[in-house]
Amino acid sequence: MQRLIIIVWFVIWGSSLPLQAAVEVTDLYQHRVQVSSQSASERTAALQEALQATLLKLTGDTSVMDHPAVQQALRDVRNLLVQYGYQQDEQLWLWAQFDRPQVDRLIQDAGSGIWSNVRPRLLMWLVVEDQDLSRKVMASDSEAIIVQQMQKAARLRGLPVQLPLLDLNDTMTVSVIDVWARFMDTIDFVSTRYSPDGVIIARVYQTDPSAGIEDKWMADWTLTLGELRWSGEVTAMDHSVLGAEVVSAVTEQLAQRYRIGSQSDVINRWQVTIENLTDLETTIAAEQLLQSLPAIINVQLLGYGNHTARFELTMQTDPARIRQAIDLSKQLQPLATQTNAEYRWINQQ
Repeated sequence: MQRLIIIVWFVIWGSSLPLQAAVEVTDLYQHRVQVSSQSASERTAALQEALQATLLKLTGDTSVMDHPAVQQALRDVRNLLVQYGYQQDEQLWLWAQFDRPQVDRLIQDAGSGIWSNVRPRLLMWLVVEDQDLSRKVMASDSEAIIVQQMQKAARLRGLPVQLPLLDLNDTMTVSVIDVWARFMDTIDFVSTRYSPDGVIIARVYQTDPSAGIEDKWMADWTLTLGELRWSGEVTAMDHSVLGAEVVSAVTEQLAQRYRIGSQSDVINRWQVTIENLTDLETTIAAEQLLQSLPAIINVQLLGYGNHTARFELTMQTDPARIRQAIDLSKQLQPLATQTNAEYRWINQQ
């Protein structure tokens, strides 16, 4: 009888699952490289660069490039090609598409994993302090080199990142001081118009000569994705590359959490605990949400008590893919635990 009630509730409730703002990144197995000619030597170098970029988009793992299997694949890059060609607009480009099964096997041989093509949409508030200590928040249409390099790095990494418009709506609400001081209430409020999954705050400034840092410029950054939070620092001699360095660091952190391992084709079981399930209705809703996630074969309720339920998920994928989908669901709040498998249900009115 209880199972019958659950099935009936699934039919009634199924259409009310929250929409996800995450972006499905396409063309992960192809890339194009700017070239100056169609010579054989330049073609080989461009194909190698295209394969490196493809591996970086798929794994978010720079260390994979040093693996002997990848180094050999770069020398024999044509073996992984499906097709290539040249494209002409204002520049000449070489476009290459690689064989997905072979590339996946190469990544497995290199001991890494593949980051799902469903990736969080991020909004970056980038504030730059110049040599005169004047600060400026960068807009999406800025022609500053640091912005152009940041946007290029985001495309290269397959990371959906945008800067704010900084139109009247933004500038009437948020100031340079708000961004520099990381006043999150204000930043979160003004960010809602962009519907991001996560918010990056990056600050660029000169390093302290007495700190013993060789590089002249530094950027510190924080990334908030739901209840998850990362932070870090990058340095460089030229401040214009720091936007790209922040994107690279953020990608490394996200890919580390969400990369799908080489054993993702086997059946896995993963236990998830969800708090704040106050009644049967919310418990059923949570089970339905878990069942709707990609590659889930079965969801079993193992126990319930004190408004907390424990589910076992049977899946034909890596838990990292499921974890990413849950983190982006807007209705399950990840809790900071060692298991990375505990969440809190968010009641949406």
